[in-house]
Amino acid sequence: MMSSHDSTDKNDGPVTVTPINRLRGELCLPGDKSISHRAAMIASIAHGESMLKNFHLLRIAQPRWTACKRLAFVSRRMDLTITILGNGASGLQKPAQILNAQNSGTTMRLLSGILAGQTFETTITGDDSLLSRPMLRVAEPLRLMGAEIELETNGCAPLRIKGHNPLRALDYQLPIASAQIKSTVLLAGLTADGVTTVEEPAPTRDHTERLLSEFGAPIERNGKRSAFEVAWS
Repeated sequence: MMSSHDSTDKNDGPVTVTPINRLRGELCLPGDKSISHRAAMIASIAHGESMLKNFHLLRIAQPRWTACKRLAFVSRRMDLTITILGNGASGLQKPAQILNAQNSGTTMRLLSGILAGQTFETTITGDDSLLSRPMLRVAEPLRLMGAEIELETNGCAPLRIKGHNPLRALDYQLPIASAQIKSTVLLAGLTADGVTTVEEPAPTRDHTERLLSEFGAPIERNGKRSAFEVAWS
């Protein structure tokens, strides 16, 4: 019997690569999943129409896209470009059904920050793997800001969110370095009654901060404390 090793190409041998002076051409990289879903969420609470090109629309990004369609007033998709018409940080519409983040913890956590500042009740659920992940670190700062957040007795999702507007501005120190929790609080701060500050114990990815700045939210960073301040009228 021939093993898988016996079927190796018999012509395998040394390969010689000759150096060249330069490479020429163009390479179009696929859209980044983490940046794409953050951009879609922020576009949903911006004022006016946002066009997001080279959007990451593989299967794993569908929960973000579906959630934004159910919350935003108008959304369209054409190939890798999506268009979202937002009506401000407090202008989302109550979804007709429970939002399902499937297996995306980022979608659940970041959306909870946005929904905490709305005036309606929302429930976010997910698949079995997501429902087993802890959400208390997300709920705690949002509760401090005035939103009512209900979890299961084990501290996991579904999240039942009764928003409040405006939320209370918060000066929050993250218990752990987490870009998702940081983003949750910053997004909630967009509907707060003052400046919200988040201090992290160590630097984390800054996709949310960069996008907030691109969309016009005045966000400042204090490098000495790794602190971020956000306010958006």
